[in-house]
Amino acid sequence: MKMTRKFLLVFVLILILPTVAIHQGIIRYSERVMQANIIENNEIMAELIVNRMNSEMNDVVSQLQLIAGLSDQHELNLPAMYARAKQAISKSTIIQSIYFLDTERQMKFEAPFRPVLQNITYDYPKFEHVKWSYTYVVSGLVSNVRTEKTATVAIPVFYDDRKFLGVLVAELSRNFLSNILRSTSETRDGFSFITDSEGKVIASTRDSDWNLNFSEEPIVRLLMKGDSGSVQESYRGTPSVMTYQTMRENWGLALGVPEQFAFSSVQTLSKALTYSYLGFFALIICLILVGGRQILVPILKLTKFAQRIQSQKAPSPLPEPMMKRKDEIGELIRSLQDMSLRVAGSHRFLQDIVEGIPYALITLNEAGEVTRVNRKWVDLFGLSEVDWEGKRLSELPEYKFLTMDSNSEDKEVTWTDGGGVVRILKVVTASFSDGVLAVVQDISQIRMLELHVKQSEQLALIGQITTGIAHELKNPLAVLSSSSELLRDEIKIDPDSEWVPTLVQDIDSEIARMTLIVNEFLTLAKTKKETVVSVQLDQLLTRILHLLRIKFNELGITVNRDFAENVPSIAGKTNKLIQVFLNLLVNSMEAMPHGGTIDIRIGVLSNEVWVEIADEGEGISEEHLQWLFNPFFSTKETGNGLGLSIAQDIMKEHGGTLKMKSGINKGTTVQCCFPLGMKEVKE
Repeated sequence: MKMTRKFLLVFVLILILPTVAIHQGIIRYSERVMQANIIENNEIMAELIVNRMNSEMNDVVSQLQLIAGLSDQHELNLPAMYARAKQAISKSTIIQSIYFLDTERQMKFEAPFRPVLQNITYDYPKFEHVKWSYTYVVSGLVSNVRTEKTATVAIPVFYDDRKFLGVLVAELSRNFLSNILRSTSETRDGFSFITDSEGKVIASTRDSDWNLNFSEEPIVRLLMKGDSGSVQESYRGTPSVMTYQTMRENWGLALGVPEQFAFSSVQTLSKALTYSYLGFFALIICLILVGGRQILVPILKLTKFAQRIQSQKAPSPLPEPMMKRKDEIGELIRSLQDMSLRVAGSHRFLQDIVEGIPYALITLNEAGEVTRVNRKWVDLFGLSEVDWEGKRLSELPEYKFLTMDSNSEDKEVTWTDGGGVVRILKVVTASFSDGVLAVVQDISQIRMLELHVKQSEQLALIGQITTGIAHELKNPLAVLSSSSELLRDEIKIDPDSEWVPTLVQDIDSEIARMTLIVNEFLTLAKTKKETVVSVQLDQLLTRILHLLRIKFNELGITVNRDFAENVPSIAGKTNKLIQVFLNLLVNSMEAMPHGGTIDIRIGVLSNEVWVEIADEGEGISEEHLQWLFNPFFSTKETGNGLGLSIAQDIMKEHGGTLKMKSGINKGTTVQCCFPLGMKEVKE
């Protein structure tokens, strides 16, 4: 019945106060429309006047420039200037006189009637301004040599050497400016005027306003601020609708119409509307009678029907007579029936989604009350859906992971169920239209599997470290074996031989390197950092070849060295670089069990140093070449595949690259490139 009361109240008010409300509304609307129309017309007129003024000013400036002869390259010619000035005045309607002032402000001529003037000094107010402007200056009201108030346009006169020769001034016809305003006036009762920057009237539709100071008028104060627009203000004590616009010469234009003339037709319109309202009043009565029966009653019935649908979970059919209506009400009824079916289908669809997701789900409203849980939640935490719904967070202290913070990130919590089993839960919360949604996943089994995987990875890492230690110690052990065997032979032959200290030093060096390798593997190469020093690659390779000389001799391998002169040093770690080149040379040596030649070359480029090691071994197939740098891949029966992988990692650590070219029965060439100017070695 609320809508019925509102409907009746509205129409009663229309019946009681029809004339006053509608009449005043239409009258005020008419005034606003008329005011807007006047403002629009004023703005159009203002734009026309401004454009006309700009055009006239540009024409005056062009005439002055022609009179001054600025386009000619000659000296000052006053008679010619006077003649051109006189001709320009005869053709122009806006210029009433033109005169020339020299640098001493002496007036030399005044067109159109005084071609030559003697000893007449005129302190033109804008003289200095014009002198330094290089273009033109438009003044406000100034007093001329005859103390008459006038507006002027002036330009500086320069010739070839850009030397200032004087000022050429044109006095504007204020009658012409006023006639422009009269020709564009909105009505015969309208007004318009132009003021200078001080608020003095330059031109007006009323000649009596000339030279008056309008600076206290509200619209002129706006013009003096540089504003433009339209207002409804008082002008000379009369309320008026006015438009004002600032011109580029710091002049201000104002035009408008007094309200008493602007709205005179509204009163006539008011009487016509009063009679028209009587017919409108009769129409309203008809609408009340017809609308009440055809519109209001069906809407009330439809409202009650919608309330019944809302109170039921399953939609009920609408009455058949109402369904058959052919008008908009019938369309509304059928749309409501279709909407109820769609809502029911959407509700079932969302129900299936909520119940079908594999995680526990709970929703809380803005008051912190549980509004919904799914079957997974009941299975995980117990109780039934009815027991959960309506509970507040304050009543669930054992579920502290539930929060109203919708911006919380994913978090993991531990929760102990009623049987004492500790579970690891992943909780995600998000906001939605009615509150907060929380999704909970039991990840206890996942964390247990991750723990097992981590333990397996640690065992695999131990195996990898063990294999790496064995591989990296193999090369130093080979050197130690050769050095110790040769040492025994030398001691038996000649204990005082000069080779004995050298062999002992080699053994000590390899033992120290083996100790460093073991320490690096045991600390996973992270605990202790080797110092970065300046390394001479040619000296380093000479040292390594010295360590391997015995093995080379045993296998009949010849080493050819081609080192560039003045090899620059690089920033690096000595022991790790020894490890790289020792691995590469041992690989070349093992590839030639029956002897051969190894070529070692060092080259220098503008930004890098490169070392190339080439052997005459069996070579490597293209199929295997792409896998050589993968850990545990080896083409040797006894190899473990870590040597080249470790060598490549060390090269990357030094900012360098390791490249390999090989082919079956074509030997293998390995190139190591090191950048020059490297300050630090990244770990």
